[in-house]
Amino acid sequence: MTQPQAQAPGARPPWVTVMASMMLLYGGLTLMSALVTLREPKAAAVLAIESVSHSATQPDLQRQVDAINQVILARYRQAIRVGALISVGVALFILYAVAAILSRDRHGRVLALYTAGVGIIYELGGLPYGVAIARLAAVDGAPILAKAFIESGRQPPGTSPAELAARLHPAIIAPTIFTALLGVGWCVAMLIYFGGRRGRTVYGLEAPPRGGA
Repeated sequence: MTQPQAQAPGARPPWVTVMASMMLLYGGLTLMSALVTLREPKAAAVLAIESVSHSATQPDLQRQVDAINQVILARYRQAIRVGALISVGVALFILYAVAAILSRDRHGRVLALYTAGVGIIYELGGLPYGVAIARLAAVDGAPILAKAFIESGRQPPGTSPAELAARLHPAIIAPTIFTALLGVGWCVAMLIYFGGRRGRTVYGLEAPPRGGA
């Protein structure tokens, strides 16, 4: 028995609009981040350290952050550039899929499923490099963050600078892992919605259940 050909959606349920909007946001942010990285290579972990150290009063903290970035670039410059180029390609594919979904193209569902698959590979494939770079940044970055916390009066009572730096070390690595897992979770949600009954019904591959769509 041949599978019916997908049809252009006659209506766009709210969940499709929400999914497409989130895809647009994700694709847009990924594209902007990749283009900035290509222009000025800098690890995400270094950017996180930089955003906190800007609140510190000592002017040499920025120079220390820049030194950390140079160490990372000396080891991972090529990987960071390649990763940024891959990110550009992934982002453009996502935006293309969003355009198909919002224009009610009959291929929108298939493109959404491909986007979810590509997204999972993209997030998990880049995770080892991201964690390795974050660990390298955390070695010298944790003491810088600890210094910034102390200067801003956010040091926990009874905690020495060394103890605070030790606590901040995993905090520099955690966002890389959390972001990747969040991206994978979102891709799984896309597979569930577009690949399940909801998606098949919207694109005319399955009759809506009795009592409503």
